Amino acid sequence: MKKLVATLLGVSFVSLLASCGGGTAQAPVDDSPEGQAFQYRRSVMQAIAYKVAQIRGIAQGEIAGDQATFVKHANDVATLGAMIPEGFIPNSAVEGSAALPEVWTNMADFQAKSMALATAAQALATAAQSNFESAKGMVQSVGGTCGDCHRPYRRRQE
Repeated sequence: MKKLVATLLGVSFVSLLASCGGGTAQAPVDDSPEGQAFQYRRSVMQAIAYKVAQIRGIAQGEIAGDQATFVKHANDVATLGAMIPEGFIPNSAVEGSAALPEVWTNMADFQAKSMALATAAQALATAAQSNFESAKGMVQSVGGTCGDCHRPYRRRQE
């Protein structure tokens, strides 16, 4: 798990560098199990956001990419989506977390919504392998699964 967290932290760092300082500095996270869980899930979510943006950009012709790249990104989202619940250990609503208490009081539904993302992304990858042009129309359904989970379980950004 430490190797995975380190990898995801690296992805987060690269994302931060790519933004060229466009965001605000975030408070350091403690190295308690709860703090590590928060850092893990934030990194997973940032990686998902990046991959979904790539898929959407390729589908809309805004980003250069071929069928193989599209399929890879979709498969990555499927893998990452299945990893989401691992970052929501008890009492990990630490400072900086946007998770609402309902995550922990309705964990079964939260996990189901996470798996819905993984399933939709896998279906997209499978469809794109056989009919790339047709699969581009499925991207919105993958993005919709993000909102299906964010609406009940994520505090709105202000």
